[in-house]
Amino acid sequence: MALPRFFAIAAACIVLAASPVWADEVQEINQQYRNGNLSVALTRANAYLAKNPKDAQTRFIKGLILADQGKTNEAIVIFTGLTEDYPELPEPYNNLAVLYASQNKYAAAKNALEMAIRTHPSYATAHENLGDIYAKMASLAYDKALALDSKNAAAQTKLALIQDLIGGQPAKPATSKVIPAASKPVAKPVAAEPAPAAKPAPAKPNLVKPSPVNAAPASKEIEATVTRWAQAWSARNVDAYLAAYASDFTAEGLTHAEWEAQRRARITAPATIDVKISNLKIEQQGDTAHASFSQAYRSDRHQSTVRKTLTLTLQNGQWRIVGETSK
Repeated sequence: MALPRFFAIAAACIVLAASPVWADEVQEINQQYRNGNLSVALTRANAYLAKNPKDAQTRFIKGLILADQGKTNEAIVIFTGLTEDYPELPEPYNNLAVLYASQNKYAAAKNALEMAIRTHPSYATAHENLGDIYAKMASLAYDKALALDSKNAAAQTKLALIQDLIGGQPAKPATSKVIPAASKPVAKPVAAEPAPAAKPAPAKPNLVKPSPVNAAPASKEIEATVTRWAQAWSARNVDAYLAAYASDFTAEGLTHAEWEAQRRARITAPATIDVKISNLKIEQQGDTAHASFSQAYRSDRHQSTVRKTLTLTLQNGQWRIVGETSK
């Protein structure tokens, strides 16, 4: 299954929202990748990762480069590692599913997409891709039924309907032999029985690629950012938590580095943390937004409930926290 160079609207606005803030070098690597300079982008990505091996965004871009180069197994290793290190992110699961689907490993693709949806239930791209995978698996099942019983009219009709659904072409008569566009016609002896309907064109799940375009409603992206921020805090995933903030974020009179060290200590000290948010209200003006909500914090050391407001700005296509107040 060829990996498509297009992606759905849901993918166009998702750029690993919980990954580390992009440095200029990473932005340049991404731009070279998007311009098609795969070899140069890969060389620079490898050099950057040699110094920053945990950088999620560069690893993500490297996986995309390897996939575009046809190095599917190497790309699978990259995205698998991202799902292990950043299990709260849905995008690596989605792209892992696309790669599995390209190898006809539909059960593995289905499992990866279900993980993406479990991580981020409103992730539309994963839902769309899962529908394609289900359709492909159904077509294989109907094809198997026809191989066992070529007179099964019901299976022929259903297979034709699925071809219409995932192939984007009108359904062919159930008795006609359809030659896939990429295949060469092969002469067949005339059979006494109608030939089984052809296999439909493979479903093409959408490979998520980084993009500065925010195509989905901004409020949904802001809500998703706040939700992932709370989830990372609850999971005591310090890197994902800190990545939700702007690179110049400061608080309590501390420098950014001092603030990060303080937050890292406070998040890793408790054995358990549970953060729940409710009554979320979002106000947006251009590239700035205010997200207000009730925050219930509980750990083995402390518990509290406050009304919190996060101020976020859109930076490189991602919403980042630039201010935080509680009362």
